[in-house]
Amino acid sequence: MNYLKINPFIRYAGQHTYHYNKRENSVCYDCRLFYIEQGKGTLFANGQTYLISGNEAVFLPPESVYRFSFSNPSAIKIFILNLDLTDEFSAYSKSFSTATEETFDKTLTLKYDLPSEFQTPIVQKNAFSIRENMIKCIDLFLQKTPYYKEDVSALAKLSLLEILRGQQSDDYSVIQTVLEFVRENYSLPTLTNQTIAERFHYHPNYLNRIIKAYTKKTLHEYLLDYRIQMAKRYLSSTKLSVTLIAEKTGFSSYTYFIRYFNKKTGESPLQYRRSHESIGM
Repeated sequence: MNYLKINPFIRYAGQHTYHYNKRENSVCYDCRLFYIEQGKGTLFANGQTYLISGNEAVFLPPESVYRFSFSNPSAIKIFILNLDLTDEFSAYSKSFSTATEETFDKTLTLKYDLPSEFQTPIVQKNAFSIRENMIKCIDLFLQKTPYYKEDVSALAKLSLLEILRGQQSDDYSVIQTVLEFVRENYSLPTLTNQTIAERFHYHPNYLNRIIKAYTKKTLHEYLLDYRIQMAKRYLSSTKLSVTLIAEKTGFSSYTYFIRYFNKKTGESPLQYRRSHESIGM
């Protein structure tokens, strides 16, 4: 599904002013959208940890494993929507409660194609622009005024698109930082999607998605192609052996380096050197 074609269906809308800090994780059956107006703490979501505070939005896709922990659970104010990103299952109007990891039944999750932008958790800082929309959603949902379902759907969509707009702005800064880190550390054979994501405290899927949207390559492809670019430079400007060049460009396997270099250039490293050698240091 293209994110512009989302048509949210709201099952629950409410405001919470107290949170019980649980030790066990929760699992959601449908999407969750939170606007944290007041409160400070930590969100654990799908293996990642996020520091959260006031004026932040959190989106969680179905089957997210999560837990909020607030430093002062009695001094919070959170607006919450439980929703699908499609109205395909509007017949299931009753709110799905959250489960624990032990009680979660995956067969109860409604299946549809989520837009790629909403397949992983989103934590958006400075999300004040969605505050009024969230408040209106809750008021309309509780009052059940005529056409409230259409109204809350439109307001929820506006809120989600606002989060994406802010996320894309933040994404550009993240992309530049991550790619610079890759260019500075490409020679490390331990550099992988996982280690890069851990370095910047992001989920690997999130990093992969935004890198591909910007470069048209996955993060792994970008890393490998940059290694090949640097290998070409070594081959054309030095007399280093192919084995040493493979090591210096982060390929843990000489055989893999030869195979991937040939795949990308159509030549073996030695053939490339003979046709491109210039300085011969």
